[in-house]
Amino acid sequence: CVAPELHHGNYFTAQKTFKVKDKVRYECASGYRTASGKGTEEVECRPYGWALTPQCTKLKCSALRLIENGYFHPVKQTYEEGDVVQFFCHKNYYLSGSDLIQCYNFGWYPESPVCEGRRNRCPPPPLPLNSKLQTYSASYRHGETVRIECGLSFALQGAEEIRCENGKWTEPPKCAEDKQRATCEAPPSVGNGSANPSSEVYHSGDTVTYACERGYHLRGPGEITCRRGKWTLPPECVENTENCNPPPDVINGAIIGELLASYPTGSSVEYRCNEYYLLRGAKISHCEQGRWSSPPVCLEPCTVNMGDMHRNNVQMKWSYEGKILHGDLIDFVCKQGYELSPSTPPSELSVQCNRGEVKYPSCIRKESKRMCASPPAIKNGVIKSSTLNTYENGSSVEYICFEHHFLQGARESYCLEGVWTTPPSCLEPCTLSFDTMENNNLLLKWNFDNRPYIFHGEYVEFLCKRDTYIAGIPGPVSEFRVQCDRGQFNYPRCVQRERMLSHQEPLRT
Repeated sequence: CVAPELHHGNYFTAQKTFKVKDKVRYECASGYRTASGKGTEEVECRPYGWALTPQCTKLKCSALRLIENGYFHPVKQTYEEGDVVQFFCHKNYYLSGSDLIQCYNFGWYPESPVCEGRRNRCPPPPLPLNSKLQTYSASYRHGETVRIECGLSFALQGAEEIRCENGKWTEPPKCAEDKQRATCEAPPSVGNGSANPSSEVYHSGDTVTYACERGYHLRGPGEITCRRGKWTLPPECVENTENCNPPPDVINGAIIGELLASYPTGSSVEYRCNEYYLLRGAKISHCEQGRWSSPPVCLEPCTVNMGDMHRNNVQMKWSYEGKILHGDLIDFVCKQGYELSPSTPPSELSVQCNRGEVKYPSCIRKESKRMCASPPAIKNGVIKSSTLNTYENGSSVEYICFEHHFLQGARESYCLEGVWTTPPSCLEPCTLSFDTMENNNLLLKWNFDNRPYIFHGEYVEFLCKRDTYIAGIPGPVSEFRVQCDRGQFNYPRCVQRERMLSHQEPLRT
């Protein structure tokens, strides 16, 4: 096997050719992944070539679904990390959510917005007389709420919140004069703590907050309110005595930094998820009086199982690099000769990854009486299995190429309504012509290129012999790279510098 040229990555060895069962390890640059979606990977040389051809591909996000009553730009089949998409709504519709989303290494963020109609929008809320002035939006979505507060010396009568429902606000409350308005004394003192007074006189509705001294924590509400001449119950400041044990483990995740045997109250740790796992919840957990706040959950990615797809007669619509994150949509299509049952909607072909599980859609064989004859033969290749005289609609055969030949196109051909789909081509390898190289004053730049066969698409680098340069190229160029194209090399020709100059002489003005 020959190690192919690796863009955006590096091999861990300078060796270029490998024997069967030899292994080579390589890594990809940041923002790129190996053939199986990892940062580094080891691949094995098999009799037919590499088990998985080394390559580094840019991180990609799943295709976006169309939004109702709107559109987005740009539209692509696949998006790379860093791509930004902007959403727009048709006339008389409003965006609900962010108009810009970006492709990250964990998927799209934030979620795609939706387009809502004008009839579901509410105008600025109706404010009752004597309420506090606040800043409001120009319009509100269905389901949004607004909290109403009364001014000083006025009491609220009715619900504290009003709600936007189908373009109309619910009944607002009233702000009536508080005839029982009274003042409170100075806020009560708290041991090992202090109040944060805001004035010398306190009326009904005024509040005061408390803070504890270092080494103590609040027990009870941190804020008290003056109500009709009396304060609500103040908190206590309790000494911090309980430490926390090491924080709880998170499945498919880890804690950033070194673990300690014990953590004092007020400490915190940060969690991260393994690659391709999606973090849900707060990434930081706090130690409070011997107990940790809830850690996050790392949601599993999905891998598509070829056996499950084969049993359900489906295949992936797009090529996904690496794993599919929780929440991402996977688009399937029915295999050639198969279709969804009449009772199944087309939307069933888009499936969401749910914590590592994929619910595969199922396709059934199309009803057809048309059969196919024997599949077509191909040059430099054969059909893998023994052939039959007739094949049912939806059947398939697999082609393989002769040794050293390059398979181009789909490996499988399908019988579809009596006709076979286009089979692949087997492209010939190149062999070096040392006679042509001698006549053209050429040498091989690398010893490993001196081999019996060079695959279609591979490159060979040549050097000009001493004191010769490539003809037909401006300047003294003595190196040239040539690609094998269907068994043919377009060899460059090297000539002596004097001949090259005399050849260029007539071009001068």
